Amino acid sequence: MSRRERRNGLSLLEMMITLPTATVLIGAMSMCVTIMMRAKSQDDTLFRGSYDLSTAVTQIASDIESAVSLVSSSATHIEFVVPDRDGDRLPEQMRYEWGGSSGPNANKILWKYNQNPLSVLFDDVGDFNLQTSNTLASSPPPNHFRSEVAVLKSSDAFQNGIFREQVINSSNSIGQYIIPNTPPSARWDLGAISVMVCAADSNKDGVLCIRVTRANTASRLPIAPILAEVKLAEWRLGESYQWLEIPIAPISWQSPGTPLCITLTYAGGTGDVARVQFVENGVGMPSNTNLIRSINGGTSWTASDNSRDLRFYAYGFYNGYNSRRKFLSNVNLNLTSSRAGLQKIETSVRLPSGPEIP
Repeated sequence: MSRRERRNGLSLLEMMITLPTATVLIGAMSMCVTIMMRAKSQDDTLFRGSYDLSTAVTQIASDIESAVSLVSSSATHIEFVVPDRDGDRLPEQMRYEWGGSSGPNANKILWKYNQNPLSVLFDDVGDFNLQTSNTLASSPPPNHFRSEVAVLKSSDAFQNGIFREQVINSSNSIGQYIIPNTPPSARWDLGAISVMVCAADSNKDGVLCIRVTRANTASRLPIAPILAEVKLAEWRLGESYQWLEIPIAPISWQSPGTPLCITLTYAGGTGDVARVQFVENGVGMPSNTNLIRSINGGTSWTASDNSRDLRFYAYGFYNGYNSRRKFLSNVNLNLTSSRAGLQKIETSVRLPSGPEIP
C-alpha cells in the first residue's frame, strides 16, 4: 500500500483534535434548533390565541347585532332573542356566558341556543367584560303632563322560555289579561300596546281587530264594556315577525289594580289574517298576567295559567312616574386570551333594532 493510500484515513491524533470541536458545534446547533422551536411554539400560541379571540368576538358581536329583544345581561353574560334562523317562523333565543377564572368552566365561553343546554364554544378566554349603553325615548305627548311614557306591563323574552305562535282566523283568537304595575295609590291610563305579529299569508286581504276590555279578576277573562278598539288591515303587517305598536284612544285614569284584557280577533277577509307570538315556561315571568284564547271567534274565552303570555308591551302613564322608556343601543365587548395575557380584543356593537329594556 502506498503512502498516498494510507493517508486517506484520519490518524488518532487528528480524531482527538477534531472530536471536541465537532461536539461543540453539534451542541451549538442543537441549542439553536431548540431556541427556534421554542420561538415557533410561542408564535403558534400567540397566533392561536389571537385567532380564537377574533373568532369569538366576531360571532358574539354578529349575534348581538341581530338582537330584537333582551332577556338579561351582566358584565359576564348576555341573553337575547334574534329573528328566525331555522325556518319555523319563530325567533331564536341565545345566551353567551363566561365561565370565570376558576371552576369546571374556567376560561371558557359558554353558548346556549334555544332550549339546548349550555355548551363550550371557545376555550382559553382569560377575561370577558360586557357593558351596555341605553337610549331614552322621546318626551311624552303634551296632554299627558302628569308622567312620562311608562311600560305599564310587559312580557317578552325569558330565560328558558319557549316561543309559540297562534294563527288568527274566524275561529281562533288570542289575548292577554293584565294588571298594570303601578304604585298602590297611582291612577293610570293606557295609550298604546305593542305585540309581536306578522301577516298570515301572501294574500294579505284580512282585517285584524285589537280590543281592550274590562276583565273579571276571578276568571281573568274579558267582560263588557269594550274600552278601545282598533282594526288593522293585514297588508300593513310584515311577512316576518316584528313588533307592531298600536296607539289606542287613551283609557284614562283607571284605579290602581284595575284588570284589563287585550284581545286579537278576526274582523274580515279570507282564511287566516295574522300570526301572533306568545312565550311559555320562562324563568321570572310576570305576575298578574296570563294568556287567553278563544276557538269560536271571541264569543267565549278560556284562560291559561301565568306560565303563558303574549309577547307584548303595554304603554301608558301614571301619577308620579318620572322615567322614560329605555332601549338597548350599544354593547361594548372586551375579551382577553388566557394563553397570552397581553392579547386583548375590544369591539363595540350597535343594535339597529334597539330592543326595549322593561
